[in-house]
Amino acid sequence: MKNILIILCIILSTFTSKAQIHIVYVWDGYFQFTPAVITIQLGDTVQWLPLSGGAPSMVHTITSTNIPLGAATFDQIWQAPADTFFQYVPQVLGLYEYECTPHVLSGMIGSFNVIDGTTDVNNYSSEETNLIIYPNPSPNILNIDGLYSETEYKIYNLIGSLIISGKTNKAIDISDLIGGNYIIEMLGEKPRVMKFIKE
Repeated sequence: MKNILIILCIILSTFTSKAQIHIVYVWDGYFQFTPAVITIQLGDTVQWLPLSGGAPSMVHTITSTNIPLGAATFDQIWQAPADTFFQYVPQVLGLYEYECTPHVLSGMIGSFNVIDGTTDVNNYSSEETNLIIYPNPSPNILNIDGLYSETEYKIYNLIGSLIISGKTNKAIDISDLIGGNYIIEMLGEKPRVMKFIKE
């Protein structure tokens, strides 16, 4: 009996350790989900978080519009001071499309494609877009790896005000920023949004 329990524990721990959490940020500033399109594996979790890190500043929804047959629908309303995150674990393979009902005309739509496979535990980060910013926190220079050509960038504070913009393919001088948390958006074919801290 003891051996059966040990084997069951090993099987369960192996199964649960394969799940991955993919973060999708809800951005008030541009009325968008970022990243808007991701591919995940069956058993993974999609988690929506406010990009600012605080409560949503306006009403949004995460509403399924077109999902595989047999999948559970979802319709999460975001409004301060309501919950500031939502998780969904798809149980069916296929493409899941969703929208923010109040802002669908502004293009606030997203999707995730669920494929069969296994993964290691890891929060979604810019690894999916092969973009790395460092050091983070940074006192003066924010280095960027993964850009192959000059790319336009925009830096916002946490309330969505544009602070700096320009073009780069290697580094950004942030020495004039006041210490605190910021959001950088790298534009191009596939916009990428990340947080960083200015020391």
